Amino acid sequence: MGWIFVGVAGLVVVAVAISASFHWWQTPRDKRAIEHLIGPEHRYVEVDGHQMSVAVQGSGPRTIVLMPGLGTPEPILGFAPLAERLAEQNTVVTIEPFGLGLSDGTDVPRTSGAIVDETRSALRELGLSGPYVLMPHSISGLYAMWWATHHPDEVAALVGLDEERYTSDGAQGSPDWPSWMASVNAVGGTRDLIALDESTDYLGLVADYRDSLGDAGEYTTDQQDLYLRAYSWVLNPTMLDEMAHEAENVRTAEGAVFPPTLPTLSILTASSVEVEPEWEPVHRAAISNPAIQKVMVMDGHHYLFHAHAAAIAEMTRQFLDEHARIR
Repeated sequence: MGWIFVGVAGLVVVAVAISASFHWWQTPRDKRAIEHLIGPEHRYVEVDGHQMSVAVQGSGPRTIVLMPGLGTPEPILGFAPLAERLAEQNTVVTIEPFGLGLSDGTDVPRTSGAIVDETRSALRELGLSGPYVLMPHSISGLYAMWWATHHPDEVAALVGLDEERYTSDGAQGSPDWPSWMASVNAVGGTRDLIALDESTDYLGLVADYRDSLGDAGEYTTDQQDLYLRAYSWVLNPTMLDEMAHEAENVRTAEGAVFPPTLPTLSILTASSVEVEPEWEPVHRAAISNPAIQKVMVMDGHHYLFHAHAAAIAEMTRQFLDEHARIR
């Protein structure tokens, strides 16, 4: 029995070593492929001594800042069809916060204030002084609310994409992934899981994301493949720390309302409204001026901009033209 145990343990060690070696070899190649696919719009800016990945498109008088949801593996690729349409009339900046996409990690706790300050620093490094139109998806709604209430002069308008607000469930939540998942991720465990799921569809994770991206008809096969490969490094310590701070960041947003002079449009999905009874009411509770602050519900996946980029871009154009004229 002892020799059997030693043999099994040895096989596990060899398997982990092979997985880790391949992961460490492949990850920089995947990241270079993503950089190449994004093209000349991509660049890095230095924030607090770390490299933050951004994409800048268009040259219009408004600056729209696209802010991704928690654990979005490759925000620039994910937002690409929406950013392309918005950039026809605006300057569009897609931010990959620390821990996501091609950006570095950081040891700074992932509070709303820290994430907003890092984003503001990145925009200043790009020479863009605002005021900005914030376009947050999912958890970035908490950060956009913090930004709008703590630095109101920097925000010209806000267009939310099924963005998060205070809910009682969110305020009491716990991390979906334990911190030790960062070690599993570091030795290629997530990459192995994705590869297994692609061939067996055992968990259905890959199929779900391919459906979300593929149904839109806007993402090339290369974009889809690289987007999925980016999951191989997304369960890193920085992202897991952001997840651990989610409940704290939700509680920070309790009772927050938008400044009455700030035009806001929240585009919610029917699926989120259905599964979370508080979702629509808490968005309406943040309204302080119904004349320029709106909530609407549309059919679609939580990542609604994958399949509805054209519709969202047109709604955004109409809303901004009506309520947030260029100064």
